[in-house]
Amino acid sequence: MDIRFRLYPHPVLSSFSDDYRTNLEFTCNVKKGIRELVFEMEARTEDKGILDLISSGKAEYVYHIECPLTSFRTLIKSEIPMVSRHIPERDLNGQVAVCCFIVVKEDLHRYSNPSFNSDYAGLSFDIDRGSILGIGGQCNITVTKEIDDLAKIPSIFSICRSADDSDSSMKINVDSDKIAIVLDSANFQNYKVMISMPSMISVFHSMIIMPALIYVFEMLRREGIDEYINRRWCLGLKKALERSSVELNAETLENVPSYELAQKILDLPVNRALRDISTAGENESEDE
Repeated sequence: MDIRFRLYPHPVLSSFSDDYRTNLEFTCNVKKGIRELVFEMEARTEDKGILDLISSGKAEYVYHIECPLTSFRTLIKSEIPMVSRHIPERDLNGQVAVCCFIVVKEDLHRYSNPSFNSDYAGLSFDIDRGSILGIGGQCNITVTKEIDDLAKIPSIFSICRSADDSDSSMKINVDSDKIAIVLDSANFQNYKVMISMPSMISVFHSMIIMPALIYVFEMLRREGIDEYINRRWCLGLKKALERSSVELNAETLENVPSYELAQKILDLPVNRALRDISTAGENESEDE
């Protein structure tokens, strides 16, 4: 989940509001274990009123971990400010959002706090069970799993059928975690036939994947990689180029032609396609 600023019917302890004269700070460190990641989270506040609520069991720390790419999410409740959670590496991939809150465990009647901003002097509030009393903020962590080779072509591309066949040209979309290649119905069926034949995979790479990669590298050269660096496909391209000792950065994009970068990632697809087509032609001649 992404924390967004919103208005609450009562004062909330946070770094982005001045409802309190005190603050709630949140840190998250991630350590790699054996096929797991260890999340070490800590919330810190010196607000005595809220600490008293927690120690008396009327409020608690709540940590939320979510990975949109794998649909993994978990909620950790605690009466102490420092907690850790071991999560299997298979459950996380790409960007992981970790959030911290202080949540009310029972209805609070006429709640007031000496640390309220002067605007709330003399005021008290009825706060329902489950309401947010404090927001520690959000940490975004990028998880790149070694056991999942992001550089594999199926991992960073998605071939889709267009809902509109009025335009038969191939479309490319980079707004999700995979590079989407959109084909009209007829070409989508041709694509399915092509990938069912192992000898045509190199042709598929040359005809469809390589032009898409050239488009993506040209886009990154124009727009920069900062906006896309946390997307799965961008991490995959970065990892694939590392196998050829090439770093994906502004200097590389400016100085190395996009068609050369595409060929490095696909291991010279045109050469392989010409070889496979030639071999297929020889086999047909022998059959005759």
